[in-house]
Amino acid sequence: MVEVRKRDKESTESLLRRFTRRVNNSKVLSQAKDARYRTKDKSKKEQRKTAMNREQFIKERKQLEKMGKVAPHEKLPNKYKLKIKSKLK
Repeated sequence: MVEVRKRDKESTESLLRRFTRRVNNSKVLSQAKDARYRTKDKSKKEQRKTAMNREQFIKERKQLEKMGKVAPHEKLPNKYKLKIKSKLK
């Protein structure tokens, strides 16, 4: 934690300048920025689950292409809507 107290006969601008210098030197701000965009690694269980979902999606997509319900390079709005779409048709 960075703390700065106003000295006798010190202007507000110089106090602010001294504070920003201390913050930059303490690297608190850079650590906060790094933590903001850091992502947690997925566990093995989550990785397997997403891989299986991806494989299932590809399998269903190929099946719909064979049936002629979806064009080979047609973009779908949401991969989860594909399951619903295939069941409705």
